[in-house]
Amino acid sequence: MSRPVRWLLLPALAGIALIAVYALAGGTSYQPAATPDPCKSRSWPDVSGASQLAQQVTLSALDGAACKLGVSSEELTLAFTSRDRLNTFASDHGLSQTQIEDAARDGLNRAVDDGERSGTLNSLEAFALRLAVRAAPIDRLIDYVRQSLT
Repeated sequence: MSRPVRWLLLPALAGIALIAVYALAGGTSYQPAATPDPCKSRSWPDVSGASQLAQQVTLSALDGAACKLGVSSEELTLAFTSRDRLNTFASDHGLSQTQIEDAARDGLNRAVDDGERSGTLNSLEAFALRLAVRAAPIDRLIDYVRQSLT
């Protein structure tokens, strides 16, 4: 075998060996991770600072709203990034503005529950936040969630 042929054969054999090792290591049975169930309560990590608190509230609220609407949190998160996307989402899923607003309120209440359960919010803070969720205009709450996503 000539020297140039060996130089071509060596990388080809190395490539075949790499594929074989990958297959033996289970690379042929790759399954993507399942999308988390938005209906399961979110466990909050230790939160320090307003931005981390806002992030956890937003994630829990999106999970709660997604659960109520029967969609994934990821799909709802994308919908909340703009008013146009939210309108398209509502149209695609046959939802009214009232249904989305109700789901957003339920999601925010669930976020308060998750925060209280995790010990991040005390009962007085949770009570005050529940009052705010009940009384605040939902458009303002949705805008708050939208700002937290950017």
